[in-house]
Amino acid sequence: METPVLETFADEAAVKQRLQASELSEPLAAAEGVASGTALGEGLVTVAARLRAMGSAPRLVAGVLAQALSRPAAVWWACRASRAEHGGGALEADLPALEAAEAWLRNPEQWRAYAANEAAKSIGLASPAGCAALAAFFAGESIAPSHLPPLLPEPHLAGMAAAAAVELAATRRVAPEGPDPWTPLLDIGFGIAAGADHWPQVSATLATR
Repeated sequence: METPVLETFADEAAVKQRLQASELSEPLAAAEGVASGTALGEGLVTVAARLRAMGSAPRLVAGVLAQALSRPAAVWWACRASRAEHGGGALEADLPALEAAEAWLRNPEQWRAYAANEAAKSIGLASPAGCAALAAFFAGESIAPSHLPPLLPEPHLAGMAAAAAVELAATRRVAPEGPDPWTPLLDIGFGIAAGADHWPQVSATLATR
């Protein structure tokens, strides 16, 4: 069974709390009346689309969309953005971190989340792949060291790391002139949200929390 692509929220207050925790206070007004019941994640995608249509800063659109996605889906967007980075795709030096994030997506075992975190530390967070690997760690079951009792990551952290990956993929190697680097990356994110672009999975044991 495939992992859901959209996040589950208890109510509209939880949506607003997520945006605030993600330092996305500016889009809160656009989240008024976002949706009801089980459609809250879908409603937050609508908010992201609304912001995009209004000409809001792309980083805000990406930030909201990343929180609308389930955590594995946000990691997948970060990985896809890293592979499609503006300026020629992922750098060779970034591949170990990117591959660690993708390995967690294929089989989301906790040791793979720890491996992704080590890869993120090794490469740093100035690259899309480093942020993608960090997103995989934050999407895991614990951020505590493996010898300590599990400590669940805050639910907004994976989305924040994924949005950072997308922003870096759009801005790190921008030429003075050329096409908008954000458009294809946001299109990928909305495609994932629509269920049109799903990551490969060996198992779907890690459900959206």
